[in-house]
Amino acid sequence: MLEISKQKDKTFEEWLEEDLQKIPLYTREWTNLQPSDPGITILENFIAFQVLQQSQIQKMTPEILQKLLKFAGIVRYSSSSARVLLEAKNLPGSLTLPQSQQFLSGETIFETNQPAMAGQHQLLGVYGMTEGKILDAGVLLQPEIPLSVEIFGNKPSAGNAVYFIMNSLPEQEEIYFYIRTVKAMYRNAFDSSVERRFAHISWQCYTKKGFEDICCQDHTWSFLTDGELVFSGIKNPKVYEELPVKGCCIRGVLKEAEYDIAPKLLSVHGFLIEAFQRKTGSVIRSFGGSQKTVINFNLPKDGYFRVFCREGPGTSYRRYDPCSEAVSQGRYYECTRKGERQLEIKFDRERFGYGPAETNDAVRVVIYTQEMMQRYELGMVYGYDNQEIKISAANVLADYFCLLAERKQGGKCCYDFVKPGQTGEGDLNYELMEEEGIIRIKDAGDFIQARLFLAAIATCQGEEGNVRENSFFIAEGDFGRAKFVNPAPAAGGRLKESVEAAKKRFYQEMKRPETVICAEDYEETAKHVPGLCIHKVRAVIDANRKEVLVVVKPWTEEEFPKLTPVYKEILEKYFEPRRILTTRVCFASPRYVLIDVRGIIYVKSYYEYYMEEIEDVINRHLDYRRGPQNFGETLKFEKLFSDLEKLDCIVSMRNLEIYPQNRNCASREGMDIYPAEDCLCCPGNLYLDIHTGLLGGQQS
Repeated sequence: MLEISKQKDKTFEEWLEEDLQKIPLYTREWTNLQPSDPGITILENFIAFQVLQQSQIQKMTPEILQKLLKFAGIVRYSSSSARVLLEAKNLPGSLTLPQSQQFLSGETIFETNQPAMAGQHQLLGVYGMTEGKILDAGVLLQPEIPLSVEIFGNKPSAGNAVYFIMNSLPEQEEIYFYIRTVKAMYRNAFDSSVERRFAHISWQCYTKKGFEDICCQDHTWSFLTDGELVFSGIKNPKVYEELPVKGCCIRGVLKEAEYDIAPKLLSVHGFLIEAFQRKTGSVIRSFGGSQKTVINFNLPKDGYFRVFCREGPGTSYRRYDPCSEAVSQGRYYECTRKGERQLEIKFDRERFGYGPAETNDAVRVVIYTQEMMQRYELGMVYGYDNQEIKISAANVLADYFCLLAERKQGGKCCYDFVKPGQTGEGDLNYELMEEEGIIRIKDAGDFIQARLFLAAIATCQGEEGNVRENSFFIAEGDFGRAKFVNPAPAAGGRLKESVEAAKKRFYQEMKRPETVICAEDYEETAKHVPGLCIHKVRAVIDANRKEVLVVVKPWTEEEFPKLTPVYKEILEKYFEPRRILTTRVCFASPRYVLIDVRGIIYVKSYYEYYMEEIEDVINRHLDYRRGPQNFGETLKFEKLFSDLEKLDCIVSMRNLEIYPQNRNCASREGMDIYPAEDCLCCPGNLYLDIHTGLLGGQQS
């Protein structure tokens, strides 16, 4: 039903004429084809019904299509803001960045979720420890120098370690590092489905008790790909003095090491600031309450705020106003400015008679920008079906959106904060149309005649927020010449997925094989196993034994790559839910067969590098490990001979032939070599008599 094959548009008359012509093919007794015949009347009615029905079927509205996609398990992606990690540059000293600090990259705005410090903590050095030897990897702190470092050596083993030395460390806060690596060729991207890792690193911080374990979210997969290291749980750090540079120390020790390719690092970036691409128009800050409550919050430079308190558990909120000297009782608070952007508000139930309840979210402060303050009132809920109200903003982030509903209770105003999609009894149920900036009220509940205001809203630029790496950011405010750079590209930004895009994704998922059946399925699936470096694959199906042999050549630095136990384990786990239950799947390493070349070659005497050219052509044809040839592909002697003959350095060739060293792996038929289905050819010995000059000239 998602894609109805549209019949050719035909009129009623065209359908009738076509059906009348078919009547003699089905019966010879029906001879009266005039409109007066009752059978023709019935046929005309059926055709009319068909034309009307077809026209309705072909009307597939976006709403209907969206429901059908949801029924098939495809839900449209919501808008999301791009995320970036920023590194401070040109700082005059340490800076304190408030919550919701804005950074500008061109016209694109990023904001922080939490207060942050910049410049106070710095990386001083990076060291590797391999078999007791210290490796100074300080070049990793200079990303402008394109040098790579094998931080665990060229053959990593358990006990090797990496050390990060810093001038100081914050306690009990998340610390963001970013690691850039040399990406291995043919490495598939890692994802959460990969359970087995090539290595396990234990992260520790040096304290008064020595090295103690800390938490680390490792998104680099033990330094095999670019990613973040997020450290937390740091307590009581102490200066470590056993390395050339002294300072606070975080180290990672290899507990297990079964790398397919030794990791190489390009750069290390520490103490990064997390920011998200969005433009906030209004935001809600929640605080706990008590008899006498004092709260502090940061107010943007052009910010305005409204204060609401819940006076009992589970009740609606009431609006509180700033007090003046003339008031004695009522819903009031005292406000004091504590800094350029920091305010303190105080509630006193004994003085004013009213105050917040003793609950976690008893106080909510809604902060508006000057721009949003001019259009924060949306309108009234009338109660009719699918009432739509314009927000005056497009590409809204659903996770940051909330309405404030004002209604009358006992003749006084009360307020409720309403998120999209609430379906409780009496709730205001509405849908947020993110891309258009419209709310559609599905069920007014107990909120008929309520006035609606914006309580929280933020917009994003979608994919445009995924700025490339090494972009410059300027912090909004007076921070001198300070600049910020992102060592990694921003990621995660997208707009609300269109219905057509969701439909296309549905078709792609339908075409993706969930069960491997034919040889091509096995080969294509094996090439895309997450985290592995797969160069070549060949699947051999034995129908009689109901067995599939999958021969896999990893892309490693070994001369004759083979499957390691880790590779086999990952492949077996990946294929287990995808194989046919009655089929046994086995994984094997390639077999390699060496091919020898014998013959006499006459070359021109004035050619200096003739041997390099000859060997290059021979290797290109014989080396299946690095070339495009696949398992079992025939080695054509004619092509090799033809390419050698085309070389300018060669005069002529005699008695040239190729033959395999192992007849069990490859056979020779005529002048060609036929490797087995699980074999790859490799260059063997060259038995070449090279002569310079004319035929019969001097042998070189």
